[in-house]
Order: sequence, then structure tokens, then C-alpha cells
Amino acid sequence: MTSTGPAGSLSETEFTRTQQVRGLALLGAFVGLRALFARAWARYFPGGYSTDPAFLAFLAFLAGIFLLLSVGLVYLGFTRWVGVDLRAWWVDRRRVRGDLRWSLVGIVAVLVVTVASVLVLTAFVPSLAPPGPTAADPGPPGASGASTTPLAVTLLLGWFFGFAIAAFQEETLFRGFLQRLLETRYGRGPAIVGQAVVFTLAHLGYYPVSSWPLLVVGLVTGWLVDRRGTLLAAGIAHGFVG
Repeated sequence: MTSTGPAGSLSETEFTRTQQVRGLALLGAFVGLRALFARAWARYFPGGYSTDPAFLAFLAFLAGIFLLLSVGLVYLGFTRWVGVDLRAWWVDRRRVRGDLRWSLVGIVAVLVVTVASVLVLTAFVPSLAPPGPTAADPGPPGASGASTTPLAVTLLLGWFFGFAIAAFQEETLFRGFLQRLLETRYGRGPAIVGQAVVFTLAHLGYYPVSSWPLLVVGLVTGWLVDRRGTLLAAGIAHGFVG
């Protein structure tokens, strides 16, 4: 396969052998590093956001995750080492309005499908009920413990985590690189399902095994990327829901 080069959109991208190997290496490194960060988060910042002295340390920790994973591993890794144009993957200026509308569809779809599937499946298999946060699950920022941080600060930090860290990293790696790689080999349907399964399994190091609703997030955002041809709508939906 040949690469479309820096100007290629996501739906046109075909990876060379070298790009495939490098992209998979970045995906593996991401999963491992994120698991380490999640363990450190659970150990050193179990209370989430607060105004005590640990708050500054938490800000530094969050900034470190952003710089190392979002900027370093994902952005520079894919633009400089793998050699793709992430801007073209994320945004098509001619379709931004449509992507914004479809992001709302994605938010509603994730919430509705998740709630419906939880109610149906747990009615038949109660053991599948998603548990609350555990010691190995940091959960959403600020979700555990008492927080004295002003609401506006908590929201800003939560949005920063949701969009600049979780959504950017995971949509680029799973719905961008992995889904496109699988699509060129196996077709659109298997690609959407395959990346969603890998996305879910990649969380098992710090999410409980029964947190299977992540599969729904992967399927819906994968469908959005397949329909729109860019990552923007899926990234916005992921950022809000995540």
C-alpha cells in the first residue's frame, strides 16, 4: 500500500508497511504509558481536584500527561515519525458545520445506547452491571473524594482532560489510525467493531472488566468517523461524554 502523503484526508489514507509498524508501535506505547499514568493518578491523587497543596502537583501531573502523550507521542509521533497529516484527519473546513451537528447526534447516541444496553443486559445478567470507581479506576477527574475547587475550575480541567487528552489521544489512535488500518484490510464494518474491541480491552489495566459500556463509545464514535470521514464529530462527542 502507498501513503497519500501529508495532504491526504483520513478516508484517503493508505499506510505503507513502515507506517503500519510505526503506528502500531505508538499505539502499544500509548496503552502502556497511559496505564502507568492511571496507576499514579489513583495512588497520588485519589481525591481528584482540590485546593490543598496537592492541587498544584495535580496540575503539573495533568500537564505532563498532555505534553508526553497528546503532544509528544500522538501529535509529533504521527506527524513526524509516521508521516500523516493529523489536521486533515481531524478537520475538513468544508464540512465543519456538519461535523458539529453530527457531534450532537453522537453525544445523544452514546448516552441513549449505553443506558439502553445497560438496562437490557443487566436485567438478564446482573453481574454485568458497571460498578462504581475502584482503587484502580481513577474515574473522571474530580469524581472521587471531596473537592473544594470552584466549579468553574473543575469544569475547565474536566473539559481539558476530556478533549485535549482523552478524546484527542484515543480518537487519533483508535478511530483514526487503527480503524483506517483495519478498514483497508477487512472493510468498514469489521474495522468499526475491531477498533472498538481493542479500545475496550486497552482500558482493562485500570478499568474493571465489567466496564463493557466502553465498547458502546467505541462503536458509536467509530460509526461517526466512518460516516463523516474526519475525527472532529467523534472527538467532540467523546470529549463531552468521556
